Amino acid sequence: MLRAPERPRPVARDWARRPTGAWTVAPGARRPATPLALDGVSKRWSAAQAPVLNDISLTLASGSSTWIGGRNGVGKTTLLRIAAGLIHPELGRVHARGRTVHEDRARYQRLVSLLPAGDRGLYARLSVRRHLEFWARIAMVRRERLQGLVRETIAAFELAELAERRVDRLSMGQRQRLRIAMTFLAQPEVVLLDEPLTSLDEEGVELLRQAAAAVIDRGGALLWCSPNVDHDQGSFDARWTLECGRLVPA
Repeated sequence: MLRAPERPRPVARDWARRPTGAWTVAPGARRPATPLALDGVSKRWSAAQAPVLNDISLTLASGSSTWIGGRNGVGKTTLLRIAAGLIHPELGRVHARGRTVHEDRARYQRLVSLLPAGDRGLYARLSVRRHLEFWARIAMVRRERLQGLVRETIAAFELAELAERRVDRLSMGQRQRLRIAMTFLAQPEVVLLDEPLTSLDEEGVELLRQAAAAVIDRGGALLWCSPNVDHDQGSFDARWTLECGRLVPA
């Protein structure tokens, strides 16, 4: 059984900085539970096929970033969807800050956010602002915080000029920036990214880098999946390759 290190070794990083003390605790005090952990997760789509995931154990520590690679179709997206609570494994357990999606779905959705691969998940006739407002509700953002977070997200991802524009009038890169903004809007503690650099220009890449660093700085965790090592992706605390349903150190 493979497990990512609980205490990642110090490395230089571009995508995330060292935490700034968000989880500093006094000696003997109880530390917060791990942001995300997969324990013995297995998944197969049919009895006649080999498992897509076979006894996967992975721990994302506070203030850490992890990269998982592997060829197309090997199971990276399945792993992310299980981590996000969208599909369930046949065996194993997934928990965020000690809670499973079965125990408290609303809290789980506030803690964990997923950016799916591709260009889906947007509605052609809705504006950028309406998408962010809709997504805030999906992410269980409390009503009194919703408009404030939408304004902050528009500013953080430099979407002001696009805020009232319909999605079907955006370029592919602008749509990807919106999808990334939606992912980070609710200030989740765990961010799951599936091929996030798709169609991004250098400005969009830098905005993604800043958002990822903010998650790490507040003691959260980042999991990034892509078929190959993405250009300029920087250093991660842990690197894995998914092969034949198992995680292999990369």
